[in-house]
Amino acid sequence: MTILDFVRMLRANLKFLIAGALIGALLGFGYSLLQPKVYSSSSTGYVTVGDGSGIGDVIAGSTAAKEKANAYLALVNSGAVAEEIVAANPNLNLSRGQVQGNLSASVDSNSALIKVSATGSSPETAQALANSSLEAVAKVVNDMEGSSSVKVIPLEDASLNQRPVSPDTQKLVLTGAAAGLGLVLVTILLRRTLDTKLRTRNDATQATEAGILGVLPVSDELDEENILKAGKDHVSQEAIRQMRTNLRFVNIDNPPRSLIVTSAEPGEGKSTVSTSLARALSDAGEPVIIIDADLRRPTIAKKFKIDSKVGLTQVLAGQVELADAVRQFEDSQLFILPAGRIPPNPSELLGSEKMRQLIAELAGEFVVIVDVPPVLPVTDAVLLSTAVDGVVLVGTVGKTRKENLAEATANLRKVSAKILGVVINKAPRTGLGNSYYGFAYSSNKGYTSYYGQDTTKSKKSRKGKKSSAKSVESAPQES
Repeated sequence: MTILDFVRMLRANLKFLIAGALIGALLGFGYSLLQPKVYSSSSTGYVTVGDGSGIGDVIAGSTAAKEKANAYLALVNSGAVAEEIVAANPNLNLSRGQVQGNLSASVDSNSALIKVSATGSSPETAQALANSSLEAVAKVVNDMEGSSSVKVIPLEDASLNQRPVSPDTQKLVLTGAAAGLGLVLVTILLRRTLDTKLRTRNDATQATEAGILGVLPVSDELDEENILKAGKDHVSQEAIRQMRTNLRFVNIDNPPRSLIVTSAEPGEGKSTVSTSLARALSDAGEPVIIIDADLRRPTIAKKFKIDSKVGLTQVLAGQVELADAVRQFEDSQLFILPAGRIPPNPSELLGSEKMRQLIAELAGEFVVIVDVPPVLPVTDAVLLSTAVDGVVLVGTVGKTRKENLAEATANLRKVSAKILGVVINKAPRTGLGNSYYGFAYSSNKGYTSYYGQDTTKSKKSRKGKKSSAKSVESAPQES
């Protein structure tokens, strides 16, 4: 994965990253609300030895006072000091162990100053502990020394701090946000690493070692009901035209006159691609015939809303003439040869010499587009791949498995079929994932503004012109 791929992955999953960070922050904030509040306060005192009481002696600190201050530092957390504090503050209701756990002390360098910090469940408790600790240390010291020559004198009383020192809500919120963001990122990386589905252009090219002929976006105009209507979706229409242009430039000197359109597995949009490509070529003024050679689950006739009782199978069987089975789409240059009756032996029929002769004959006058079954379930596509100039493979984003696409490619190459390229179907056209497929321009309303469409106005109901097809010559009735 390159840096650019990583950035694109982050952009495509930005909403999940933001959601993870927000959820983590909320959990961190909720955790902080459940924690007991801890307040802190501190007081300062100085140690004197003998009669030294001048402020200069206090700041500079005599050698004896410094030594005593460092020696008495450990007494702050001693049991004797804790008992003195408990006795002096019965209203706090603290045990000896609780007092010891809430006190800490330090000595300033090059002086005899002792700073005692205390924590408590309330500001008043912390203040009382900090103030009484110095007095308790002085009493314990004098009891230990057996005289009053050593004194611990308060210098600065503890203040009442209303702001708790724990929990640190800001820190917990930031930690939770970082943890949530990291968890989502790890999940995305694992999903990307372990994902077996077709997601990007690179996935398609690596699986097939072929170029990208086109990328069709998710669009209502590409479904069975609207695919032949005069659409206003400029994004999908331009994608179809780009696919047509790329097909023409596959081989400039000898452009393909016949091709099959297939996929690795069923339901990946091969018939949609066949129909879209045939329509685009005919719109450019080129005679095109689309043959429904999926003799197991034919769909082309349904898309064109024509009768499929008479078609390819009867032509190959010699029951009807080709002209009687072909239908013309409206007044265009597009012609359709439906599947006809479903035979019991589709593979043998499609692999026959008559089928090869039929394609060769039609390729002299038309661009022949053959819609065939998927490669992996049956062998029909592989058989027909050697009878045409090339193969167009179709893969659907989020549905086609990369290993299936690679296996289908391998099966075709075993018979020396020429793979013209891959068409990626149902690519995201909006949102942050569109940069993978080149539809970022459409997300900024670039197409609609360029073509003069006002997106702020209410959309008018689309009244698609009903698709119709008519027979070139009246087909005879079957007995």
